[in-house]
Amino acid sequence: ETPDKNNGSWVVLATTSRTFSVRLADIPFSVTDIDKAVDQMKYIAKPSEIDYITGAETPEAKKDRFLEFWKKRDPDPTTPRNELMDEYYSRVEYANHVFGSYVEGWRTDRGMVYIRYGPPDNVERHPFETNTRPYEIWYYYQYDRMFQFVDESGFGDYRLVYPQTDLWGRIK
Repeated sequence: ETPDKNNGSWVVLATTSRTFSVRLADIPFSVTDIDKAVDQMKYIAKPSEIDYITGAETPEAKKDRFLEFWKKRDPDPTTPRNELMDEYYSRVEYANHVFGSYVEGWRTDRGMVYIRYGPPDNVERHPFETNTRPYEIWYYYQYDRMFQFVDESGFGDYRLVYPQTDLWGRIK
C-alpha cells in the first residue's frame, strides 16, 4: 500500500494470499482438527475413553488427554514419534483418499476394516459378475480373517456383509 499524494488516503497496489494449515505439535501432520481426530478413534477407543477426551474443559486439556491416550499405546516410548498413532492416522488418511465419496472414507465399511487391520494381504475384486452385485473379498492371512464387501447400490458404496462385526471387529 502506498499513500495517495492527492488526498492522503491509501491505495492498494497488490495483494496475495496463501493457504496454510496449522500443525499441532506431537501429532501426525495429517491431523489438523483434534475433534475430528478424536472421532476417528472410534475403531480402537472405548466410548468412555472418547467421552473423557471430549469432556475436557479447554482445547489444551483436550489435546493433553488425546496425547495421553496415545502415549499409553506407544510401542516404543524411547523414540520421539508415536509409531502407532502415526500409522493409525496414516490409515485414516488413506481410507479417506481411496474409499471416500459422498461420505468420508474412514466412515465406510472398507475404511473401518482398513484402519483396523491395515492393507489386506490379498484382494479379490469382482466388479462385473453376471448373477451378483459387484463385490470384493479382502484376506488377512496373519489374522486368519476374511472380509467380504458388496456394492448393493452399484455406486461404489461397498458394505461389509461377512463377517458382520461391530466397530471393534467383534462378530455380531
